Formats: sequence, structure tokens, C-alpha cells
Amino acid sequence: MLIALDSQNHYVQADLINPKKRKGFLCCPGCRQPVYLKKGEIKIPHFSHYRVSDCGLFSEGESLEHLTGKQLLYRWFTQQGIPCKLEAYLPKLKQRPDLLIWLNQKIPVAIEFQCSFISAADMMKRTQNYQKSGYNVFWILGERFKLKRKLTVQQRLFLSYNNKLNYHLFFLDTIYQRIYIFHHLIEFERNQLLKSRVYQIALTHKKMTLEKIKDQLQKINDQSYINSSTEQRKELFKNHQFLAKSLHYPQSKLVKFQRILYQAHHHLLSLPIELHLPIEQSVIIQMEGCQWKYYVVKWISEKGETKLFTSSDYLQEMMTYPLFYSTPLIGKKIRKNELIRYLYFLETRGIIQQIAQGRWLILKDLSFFNSESEKLIKLTKNIE
Repeated sequence: MLIALDSQNHYVQADLINPKKRKGFLCCPGCRQPVYLKKGEIKIPHFSHYRVSDCGLFSEGESLEHLTGKQLLYRWFTQQGIPCKLEAYLPKLKQRPDLLIWLNQKIPVAIEFQCSFISAADMMKRTQNYQKSGYNVFWILGERFKLKRKLTVQQRLFLSYNNKLNYHLFFLDTIYQRIYIFHHLIEFERNQLLKSRVYQIALTHKKMTLEKIKDQLQKINDQSYINSSTEQRKELFKNHQFLAKSLHYPQSKLVKFQRILYQAHHHLLSLPIELHLPIEQSVIIQMEGCQWKYYVVKWISEKGETKLFTSSDYLQEMMTYPLFYSTPLIGKKIRKNELIRYLYFLETRGIIQQIAQGRWLILKDLSFFNSESEKLIKLTKNIE
């Protein structure tokens, strides 16, 4: 920990203490047990309990990365004149965010710098406690969570969303003293390979203030990773090949889905093109793209002679499936928007048409193929 309480109940900061001059009692702000200052050659100055403690707020053996990161962020905020408390204890929540800042007078912001493993249950509990008590919360990830070619289930826990950055993650590199915002995160259905853009914040750059960052982020333009018809056709063939290979791997995630198709007298390779056209798959959807789209098409086709349905009925049906990863920072509205987005895609294909706000007319049924050869002939033609 970087903050302790003295005998007069004042907060003292580890890096500001002169151990030769400092005398008197110091205790942990959480459990009120005695602590002492540790000032070595490897780790930065910090406080530690005298003996093994059951303190649930301050863990022993904090990593150098975690201690350094908290201090870096604290200095960066305070240098800009942003009110900031380090390791502020919140008695009502019985939680202690790494930092607590105020970007305006009304809403405090809790910042958690996560360097070690945390269970989904604990992360969700902490996040929900903040949100229910009126705090905004930002999770910033350390080296352990560094992005690679694919997103892990745990990385997805920390996904955030806004209209400018789309899906994004925050990272702090304590060595280079930089924050990285990986934004517009998407993955392709076939192999879940990750695509993203990155924005860097140099914490040592005095002109790199929060206000300047906000202005720069507002100028970021949205973009698609699949633009031309040629790229779409290439991806479509690759998606078909991926499905064909999946038939030969009994451990494939699609095995259970194949059984569902067989029961409906369909086959993985007979699915309509619209079910695996290359669209950018949302990083919050865990079900295979062709599978959840099949459920959409199946539900629409069962509307019968009415040929009408509403967005609310559609969402109610789709939310019964285990479609989404656990993403505590992303609300239900964003999840529902991902499902509505596919309806607009079907509208561009002439399958359905929105005749009023939230009301859809079915124009035609999607055609299942009788054989793979029939489908391959269709794939060789331009996407209509």
C-alpha cells in the first residue's frame, strides 16, 4: 500500500516520508493494524503489515508493477489539477479503488489498475458495487493482460464501449510510462482473430492532458475492416472452408450445433449465405456467428402468414440464448443493439424491411442449399 494513517488520523504517503525523521504510530486505513515503511532498492517506498494480516483491502506482496502504476497515475492526475485520492477507502462499499478522482463535482470515478488474476465473480461484484453507489469505474490492465492475436475470456471482462471508441480496453505500461487504448476492437467469425486500433498516452508528456486527450479522441473516425466486394468474396470462401473443416473435428465448438441442424434436416454446409457472410463479429458475442444467425433466421421464418414481427419480440427471443460473454462494463442496451444490427444487415440483403420504428416485414425466406456443389456455384458469383 502507498497510503497509511498516522496517530492523528492523517493520511501519509509512502514516497513523501523521511524514515529518519518520521516517528510515531502508522496503521492500515482498512483494518487499522500497525504497518511499517519499506524502502528498498527494487520496489518503490510502500507500507506493509508487521505480521501476516487478514486485511481484505490491502494484500501483502504487491508487485512492483502495481505499486509503480498507482503512483504514475496519481502523479499524472494531480499534475493536471484533477482531485485525486490514492487508495481511498470507501466504508459503505468496503472497497478500496487504487485511485479515486473527480472529473466534475458530482460523479466520482474509481480507477482500478489490475495486474493479477481476478475471478469473474469478484470483478463483477466490485464493478456492480461501484455502479450501484453512483461511481463511474475504469479498469486499466497491466502486463499480464497484454493483447495478442485473440481475446481471452478474462480480457473480455474489462471491455468498455462508447460511440467514439466502440469496444475498447485500457492498458498501462509502467516501464515506458504509457497508457494504451486499444479501440474499435472486432474479430472475424471464422477464427476470432482480433483487429483493433490503438491510441497512446505518454504520461511523461506535460502537454498530454486529459482535456487534450478528449479532444483528440473526438476526432477518431469509425472504419470498417471489410470494405470492398472482392474482400467480402474472399472472406466468404474462407468462411465456407472453415465450416467444411469443422465437420472433421469432433472437438469443434460447432459439434452441438451440427446436431441441432441434423434434427431440423439441415446441414452445416447447406446454410444460407447470409448466415456466414463476412460481417464484423462483435467481441461480446460468444456463440459462433453462423449459429446465432441461424436462430435469428429460424425464428423469423416461423412467423408464418403474418410476415410481421417487432424488434422487442425478436430481442426477447434471442436473449433466451447464451449469446454473450460476461462483460460487466457493458449494459443491456449495447447487447441488444448488436442483435438489431443484424436485422439491418438482413434488410440490405432484401430479406426483411422496416416498415415503422421497431416493426419489420418479411419479404422472402432464406434458401437453404441442397448440396455443397450448389452452394459453391453461388459463391463464385458476385454477392448480390
